[in-house]
Amino acid sequence: MANGYRTIAENTENRTEIRRSVFVATIARVETTESAEEFVRGIKKRYSDATHNCYAYIVGSECPSARFSDDGEPSGTAGQPMLEVLRKKGLADVAVVVTRYFGGIKLGAGGLVSAYTDSVARVVEKAGVAEMVPCALFSVSADYQQFARVDSALTRAGGMKRGAEYADKVQALYAVREDGVQNFLRALSEAAGGEIAATAAGSLYLPSDEIL
Repeated sequence: MANGYRTIAENTENRTEIRRSVFVATIARVETTESAEEFVRGIKKRYSDATHNCYAYIVGSECPSARFSDDGEPSGTAGQPMLEVLRKKGLADVAVVVTRYFGGIKLGAGGLVSAYTDSVARVVEKAGVAEMVPCALFSVSADYQQFARVDSALTRAGGMKRGAEYADKVQALYAVREDGVQNFLRALSEAAGGEIAATAAGSLYLPSDEIL
């Protein structure tokens, strides 16, 4: 996997009023262009009575895919400025929609750019930023007598248990930071006397504050 990346910590919404126009910024973490488009459609449906639902999103951290829309606002006054806020903050896997209810006072091109930029900056601040780190997944199978000792050792070594099945044996799935894999495998070998092997089970990104 590649290096880590930044995204929002939680999905949220923020509402501001500028010269009688109400701006509702809604932001969410997304992992695919399909989920980003679905999010945008959902917000447009929720606020179907609004004057505009402008959006921007960035999906992917290595070869990001980006898209934006002014949704009827003058070209270049909404979607592009919104996207630039996401880029300047170094975010990926994120989509934001800024809904506008027109209040009767025109803001002008400069005013619109400022309003949409500010709306995105405020909702990002409210959502918080998460540092996502690359992690490896390992499946570990142990009998019931061994498992408590093995689980304790793997947890101390930085493994995060993400589920377990209890049948003839316990089969647990652990996530571990990529830079901690060797320490994790060494801890397993020492705890099980070399009798248990971990099976690679894929990879994913997790927030840095959730995993050692």
